[in-house]
Amino acid sequence: MRSENERLAALRELCLLDTPTDPAFDEMTLLATHVFGTSMALISLVDDGRQWFKSRIGMAVRETPRSQAFCAYALHSVEPLIVLDTLLDPRFVDNPLVTGSPGLRFYAGAPLITKEGLCLGTFCVLDAAPRTAFDARQVTQLRHFARLAMMRIETLRSIGYADTLTQLPNRTRFLEDVGLWINDAPDDGRHLFAVAVDVCGPAYFQQMQSAFGADHGDGFLQVAARRLAHALGPAPVYRIDTTVMACVLAAEHEAALEEQLRALQAQLSQPCEYQGIPHAPAVTLGAVALAMPDATPMADTARVLGAALAHARTAHRPWAIYHPQLDAAQQRAFRILAAIPGALAAEGQLQLYYQPRIDLADGVCTGVEALLRWDHPELGAISPAEFIPLAEKTALIGDITAWVVRAALAQAEIWHGAGLRLTVSLNVSALDLATAAFADLLDRLLGQIRVDPALIEIEFTESAVADDPVSVGVQLRRLRALGLQIAIDDFGTGHSNFSYLKQIPATTLKLDQSFVRTLPSDMHDVTILCAMIRLGHEFGHRVVAEGIETAQAYELLASWGCDEGQGYWIARPMPAPQLTDWLAPAAQRLRASS
Repeated sequence: MRSENERLAALRELCLLDTPTDPAFDEMTLLATHVFGTSMALISLVDDGRQWFKSRIGMAVRETPRSQAFCAYALHSVEPLIVLDTLLDPRFVDNPLVTGSPGLRFYAGAPLITKEGLCLGTFCVLDAAPRTAFDARQVTQLRHFARLAMMRIETLRSIGYADTLTQLPNRTRFLEDVGLWINDAPDDGRHLFAVAVDVCGPAYFQQMQSAFGADHGDGFLQVAARRLAHALGPAPVYRIDTTVMACVLAAEHEAALEEQLRALQAQLSQPCEYQGIPHAPAVTLGAVALAMPDATPMADTARVLGAALAHARTAHRPWAIYHPQLDAAQQRAFRILAAIPGALAAEGQLQLYYQPRIDLADGVCTGVEALLRWDHPELGAISPAEFIPLAEKTALIGDITAWVVRAALAQAEIWHGAGLRLTVSLNVSALDLATAAFADLLDRLLGQIRVDPALIEIEFTESAVADDPVSVGVQLRRLRALGLQIAIDDFGTGHSNFSYLKQIPATTLKLDQSFVRTLPSDMHDVTILCAMIRLGHEFGHRVVAEGIETAQAYELLASWGCDEGQGYWIARPMPAPQLTDWLAPAAQRLRASS
């Protein structure tokens, strides 16, 4: 026989201990009681310090100390252990299972032996009455039952139920076991919760693979899986997604569950070293109640665990517990994403509103900022603050940007034909500037539409430069070469402002409205604004103030030399026809020279 450490390791790798009852095993033990005429039958797994019953017929308890286990004696032989009368066997005569409940007098157990020759426990039949014989035919039958049990165990470890990388039970096994757990919930007042553990997050894992290779990433996941399995003790751990493991925890209520999640998250957040590299990624947990009123249907468990993880990541929290309102938010997000292609193709759902921008010195409207609005026929008005961040996680953001560019340039052509020289500003995301596709689109459209490129301004935020300043800089220089204006939006809220000002071919700085709205009460913002206006001018940029909401703010900014401004005090965003009416009193001043 192999060593005890090898045997225990094999037992725990199978993830059988502390799992729910399995109908296949229960059918075997029930049949065994009929075949052998006994009142009890067990599939006993002998752990370190205990024996635990994967299946039990006629036995009230789920486990006993190993010191009381008849099966522990069967570990050391490939032959079945037969005890016809326990009172006549000195090994068991004083055993509490003999002298007390259930009063065992007969025992027959065949070892459960793996293909590697390791004994996990026994398939055994037991009774409160002694026997005078257990013949060779019965011994053979008992061996067959043990083999059947091992076939089921091997099946659970097979490719259909096991993750090939970590050797943990996989998503299929997890969902099956969840259904079994729901039917085998504890009767001690505790509730069951499925818990997902993202050991590093998809973004960190992708960066790890890019830096150290796919093999390193796989090795890290194996180490992380073993660490989680160790933290949870004998309870089974499953791998249900690339970086996501799962388990089931019992707690009296959510507050008690949160204590367990807090302890687990703290333990797993310690650096995890692999190949000499200490990884300290953010570990995120998600949980959902099982077998409770209004609990999630079993088939939805994996989905809602993913929703809880996503919510925790978005909220920058270490964990989140799923509730129906969270699902409603996730479903709304999915519905919005699914509706975007239809909105792009439909007439009238998407519309551009334009907010005027005026010269603070003389009040003349010099341009407009194009702002996207969406009026869905069922969901109603959907704010860009809601659907743009969702679209930025998918390829849809490129389609939205293309729609906005085409619509804005078409409107600019109309104004140009009417003799209005209005600069039209377009907001773009970091993804738009990450590749040449956006500049290619503008280059192509400018060749088709009769618009002066100098009247088109591309706005981007400082954060758009942060991740890949080199690539963004290349695309911005290309846009500038096409004759377009370049504006840095929300200036003053990002990082390393001064260092990249000299590298980016910007023509305009747009001061963030958070500084403007406090005027004139916050003297710190007054100082900052004056400094940024001077800085912008020293770099040769026009300076635009956003968020002007009072006449006093307007006058102060004008007195400090700020070139242009926009905000609700000047005008709210409006559709193009309404803008034309708003411009009418000043139309003569805006006419372009012929």
